[in-house]
Amino acid sequence: MTIETCADLGGYFRAVLDTALQRRRVRAAPETAAYVAELLVTYAARPAAGFLDRPIVHILDEALSQPGATRGHALQTVGDGALYLSGVFAEHVEHAQGTTGFYVRIGAFAYREAAALVREEAGTEPVALVELGEQFPRFVDVLAEVAESQALGAVTRSLVQLYDRVKNGGSERAAEELARRGAFTVRRGGSA
Repeated sequence: MTIETCADLGGYFRAVLDTALQRRRVRAAPETAAYVAELLVTYAARPAAGFLDRPIVHILDEALSQPGATRGHALQTVGDGALYLSGVFAEHVEHAQGTTGFYVRIGAFAYREAAALVREEAGTEPVALVELGEQFPRFVDVLAEVAESQALGAVTRSLVQLYDRVKNGGSERAAEELARRGAFTVRRGGSA
């Protein structure tokens, strides 16, 4: 078995994200696509579990109580966490918090508020924050597409590895696991 490494994690996530954007028919400004790809890189490098340790409303409340520019950054972080968790870990968020929709509403609100603060303080249009705030549910679907495409690859690799163990080594355990997953090997002579 060969382990492949990726020298450019940002390029990898950008390619996967671009495919997901096309599949979901979501148009994103280049700044937004780059922002979301960087978000994926950031969360790949650090566990998102810390964001789940506390209720998102507490994190949002803390962000809203921050002064000036710090508030904008804190709100952006809330939006980032809500986007990542509701897209990549929707099942966990639903289990832990009861509904993904709650994260969607909070994430969209956080990005819209962060964009308003950037406009007010810097006098510039934060394209990525605006798009994420306006189309948050669509970007959640894009991240879910990214997560599913990567999970399917892992499932396929796992099935192939099990099949190889049956084919090459005659592993009964691997054959049982394949059958449990709904995949059956065919023995010579056409019987299963």
